[in-house]
Amino acid sequence: MLNLDHLLQTLPSLPSLSGKWVSVYLEPMLGSGERLTIIVAAVSSNGEILVKPAIRKEVVEAMYGLRSSSFNNMVDLISNSLKNHLDHGGDFTEWLPPMSGITVGTPRDAASSTTTGILRQAVSLSSSLSSLLDENIGTDGKVKKAREPDRWSTQLIDAVLRVDAKRECFFNRQFTFSDGHRPAKIFYLSDSAAINTGKLLPSNLNEFVKDGKAKISDLSMIKKHGDFFHHENHQMLVFRPTDDDPAYSEKNISSIQSAYLALEDLANTYEVSITPVHSVEQAAGIILKTAA
Repeated sequence: MLNLDHLLQTLPSLPSLSGKWVSVYLEPMLGSGERLTIIVAAVSSNGEILVKPAIRKEVVEAMYGLRSSSFNNMVDLISNSLKNHLDHGGDFTEWLPPMSGITVGTPRDAASSTTTGILRQAVSLSSSLSSLLDENIGTDGKVKKAREPDRWSTQLIDAVLRVDAKRECFFNRQFTFSDGHRPAKIFYLSDSAAINTGKLLPSNLNEFVKDGKAKISDLSMIKKHGDFFHHENHQMLVFRPTDDDPAYSEKNISSIQSAYLALEDLANTYEVSITPVHSVEQAAGIILKTAA
């Protein structure tokens, strides 16, 4: 005989937060009727407001190539406009987008333990592009189909050179050791700094970790055998999504965090500085603050 009281006691507790969310749609070609979910926004019962991009940056790169930076800047502009509207007590339906071709979906109710959890529900229910790369990952963790060339490095170089063109000579250099060690390829190498960069994303995560470890090892070799470098100027910049990025699932974020901790442990062992970055602009700012 079923023990109803016992069954009720074993039921999981209800989510602690309720709220409403909307999707923000872009019509890339006006009049076409085609719509892309580019942003999700949520207002929770505790008053927290979150407005985040709904498409991962690597998916935007695959779709728009060299124009991906412009697309991301447009999304940021729209996000900031909606966030400012909501922060000042505005309603979803009252917001006036800063450009044409933008529409807001119908507000929908949701519940979760966090506002980020509500946003992740919004992404899963309204943005098929958010999981585009995950569908191409096999059981071995490798991408099934060939991917577009990685443009993270070239975007970062361009961002630095737009501010200080004289630094061009420091990028993609090679350090030759006098004791016979293999030469080390360094992303940014000047008389006072050695900086490498990598990234951690769900697609092909194991390969990103291997690449990161090799680059940290190269920095360690320069630190050990390059007399004119200082400890604080041996740095590894790792692009990774923020923990509250709704375009990635909790499982994705957990895997990325574990991978970053593995790189951090190696960097600490080699006494190499490691810093997570979440945008090209943030990484460029770190390099520009470093003495040439």
